[in-house]
Amino acid sequence: MKRKNSQNINGISISDSIVMSVKRKNANFRKPFSAIIAVIGFVSVLMSFLGMFSLHYNKRTVVIAALGFTAFYLTLSVIGGKSMWIYAASVGAFAVFSYKKISAIALGFKFVYNIIYKASYHVDIEYYKNIKASLEVSSVTTLIVSYLWLLAIVIYYFTICRANPILPLMVTFPLLELGMYNGIEVPILWGMLCIAYWLAVLAMSTIDVGEYSGGQSGFVRKNNLFFPKRHMKLKVTEKCGIFIVASVMLVTALSYGYLKAVHYKRSEKLNEKRRDITEAMDNFSFENLAESLSNLSNAFGLDFEYENHKLGNNDHVRYKNITDLTVTIEDPSEKAIYLKRNYEKENFSHALYKNNEWFDLPSSAYKDKIFDDFKTYDIYPQDFPELMSMMLQNAQREKRIWIKNSQRKTRQIFAPYGTINKGELTYDRDHSVSVKDSKKGEASYTYVPIDVNSFRDEVTEISRTKNNLRELYSFSSISDSEWRTKIQQYCTENDLLSFENYFTLDYSIPTSSEFLSNDGKTLMAALLQNEYKEFVYDNYLDVPNTKAMKEVEENYADILSGDTSTLEGRIAVLDAIRNRMDENCTYSLNPRKTPSNRDFVNYFLLENHKGFCTHFATAGVMLARMAGIPARYATGYIIVEQDIDSGKWNYDNTVTIDVKDNRSHAWAEVYLDGIGWVPYEFTAAYVSQELNTNEPQETTTSTTTVSDETTTVTAASKTTKNAASTSTAVHTSTTAQVTNTVTSISGGIHIGKGGKAIPKAVKNILLLLLLIILAVIIIWLRRYLILKNRNTKFNSGKLSSRVRYMYSYAEKLLSSLQLNSENGNYKAFAKEIEDKLSGDYFEAGSFEKFTDIALRSSYGQGVPDQEEIKLCKKIIDDISAKLYNDSNTIQKLKLMFINVLK
Repeated sequence: MKRKNSQNINGISISDSIVMSVKRKNANFRKPFSAIIAVIGFVSVLMSFLGMFSLHYNKRTVVIAALGFTAFYLTLSVIGGKSMWIYAASVGAFAVFSYKKISAIALGFKFVYNIIYKASYHVDIEYYKNIKASLEVSSVTTLIVSYLWLLAIVIYYFTICRANPILPLMVTFPLLELGMYNGIEVPILWGMLCIAYWLAVLAMSTIDVGEYSGGQSGFVRKNNLFFPKRHMKLKVTEKCGIFIVASVMLVTALSYGYLKAVHYKRSEKLNEKRRDITEAMDNFSFENLAESLSNLSNAFGLDFEYENHKLGNNDHVRYKNITDLTVTIEDPSEKAIYLKRNYEKENFSHALYKNNEWFDLPSSAYKDKIFDDFKTYDIYPQDFPELMSMMLQNAQREKRIWIKNSQRKTRQIFAPYGTINKGELTYDRDHSVSVKDSKKGEASYTYVPIDVNSFRDEVTEISRTKNNLRELYSFSSISDSEWRTKIQQYCTENDLLSFENYFTLDYSIPTSSEFLSNDGKTLMAALLQNEYKEFVYDNYLDVPNTKAMKEVEENYADILSGDTSTLEGRIAVLDAIRNRMDENCTYSLNPRKTPSNRDFVNYFLLENHKGFCTHFATAGVMLARMAGIPARYATGYIIVEQDIDSGKWNYDNTVTIDVKDNRSHAWAEVYLDGIGWVPYEFTAAYVSQELNTNEPQETTTSTTTVSDETTTVTAASKTTKNAASTSTAVHTSTTAQVTNTVTSISGGIHIGKGGKAIPKAVKNILLLLLLIILAVIIIWLRRYLILKNRNTKFNSGKLSSRVRYMYSYAEKLLSSLQLNSENGNYKAFAKEIEDKLSGDYFEAGSFEKFTDIALRSSYGQGVPDQEEIKLCKKIIDDISAKLYNDSNTIQKLKLMFINVLK
């Protein structure tokens, strides 16, 4: 082409020739690359899920559906353009199909979840009961086909047509998480391909973010030629996606091969820490968020203690054999010592059972007059067992116990039963006691050993010889004048006078009138207990009125109907309940979680038949209440004769015992008329009080962090369930169990049919990746909503309102430059902005015009026209673009995602 050259006086040569430059054409592989990534995602998700579980479905139908959906949507996505209307129509067809097949899909889900549940918890119990087995294959096939259809729609469109990781992740990750959440391992090849697919789509959607954003014009100089900037992406994102997929699989192969080749083994200390973290991750649940965070923080060495009263959340327990308490006991007896737990800042009496959880009584219940009387006479229900025991011939002499908590338990308070109040005790309603002004984590009590066995022989003999325990007393017979006055006052206020100077007392443990006359405090306690008994029967016999509980009551009706009119009869019923549970249920540290659609007690007693002390104690409390015996649930620690024998004996006939975490325990408290609240052991294995450390291994050994509500003492699993199985050895964790656990964590566990097990470390990485993705989604969604709202306000509504919104946005932009208006002087502020920014950020004088337009709009002095709107819009766009371009990378990210000003 002919070129005309001219030269001006400034020496600049101007050429009017047109120069065209065409690069050598290269093959475009963008569509094929994205198609490969989409197929990898589709196939890997399907094979990962099917590799985790052995589902019953029509394989031929599923294979044909998978191939058909792949061919159809792959073709439409690659063609693009006008074929998208067919794509949209197919989405409608999918919706119609799902609506018509909703019943079959729902039934298929139930069948599939039953399989998932059995594989996850290693049980033969179905989560969904009473569904027809003949419909399993057809309904599961319908479910899988419908999911494949949805999967194909989402993956092929949002990978090939419009790369976006959000929807593909939403429809793929939950499917795999169904298994991983419950401890099922993903086949390693397909699992890593899934991760590679997610990362590839994420890269494809974000790798060009910010590339020439803002639409800024300009030129690029090459030698003496100037070329306009191209508003296009310069990177081939699909190549990056393929590179990421290849990199992930290469790293996986190399890592796996290296570890196998060198036979890598972690140190035992690292294994222990890894077990703690793995268990905390395995048991992480948003339903149980506080306890999950507590377990996770403790696994990383941070102290965040939390006790959850929800039952059945832990499918297994493991303990670390660490010391929780150090206890020194004076002249210890042969009886088990129960140390009941309380909290400094939490009142919790384990009184009401509902929705698989224990709750405290409502505050209104404690407004009963009897609690005012307790304060008036300084005698509480916690004192009753010790005071009543003084009336028995075999009453034991008082002892002393010193309790020191470890650093992990400083928030908790522990106390024995049978405490004696010598002025140093403080009481929490009717369920706990503690020492006043004690050092944090340290306490000492004077007490007498109390449990049902303390009263069993005497109560039995008394019940046989005398049923009507009613005595007439004279005030003048009470030798202690102070207590005589108090008792006379109490009887007068409560209308207990039979006639002048006499009153009648009903009690359950007979003794001589001479004893009571010489012990006015015990007589006062007997009077208060008569009144408190009404409160107990009103509040501690509650059983949920549900079908599940009625089913339990029907199955145990033969023993619940026993005679409970006497103390002997009540103890006999309690023993019968314990023996029946011992016959029907097995003590196990691996009972698995209670399904969310089951009642904890019903599931333990009638279906699973496996549990630890929490299961036995809770079920025992409910059965006792069904029999008309007031009962409540308690937790803490148990010290048995074996612990005392192995303790450190001191010169003053005291013994010091390190109470390990494997002695944490749950038991029942039963209310015996005339005695008060005493501990009762429904876990038959604890009755022997001999705890050994040789547990036979169950089929599958798992571990978890111990919960304060659950026992960490284990019992030998029963091989038969018959009446002869009345005692089961209780024990601690063995080396074999720890070895099995380490092996399963290190090598992965093979569950179900499919490929090799993926190491659990990958599972943790997946969870971390999910949390990161969720955070990114939240940040992105916030940015999207702010920008959308801003755009709406700038482009719609009244013109004056639009200008005001624009000016407000301009103030935010200027504020990031440390320029702020003061005292509302907008004219002076506009002049300051003109002096500092005009020429670089906008044309000279334009910001003052912008301010004038905004002021007129704000004070109703005129409506801006379209030209003025365009001027205002141009100014804020210019400021925003200049501010962004002059910022470094960190400042740009802050502008985009924190301040959302760009």
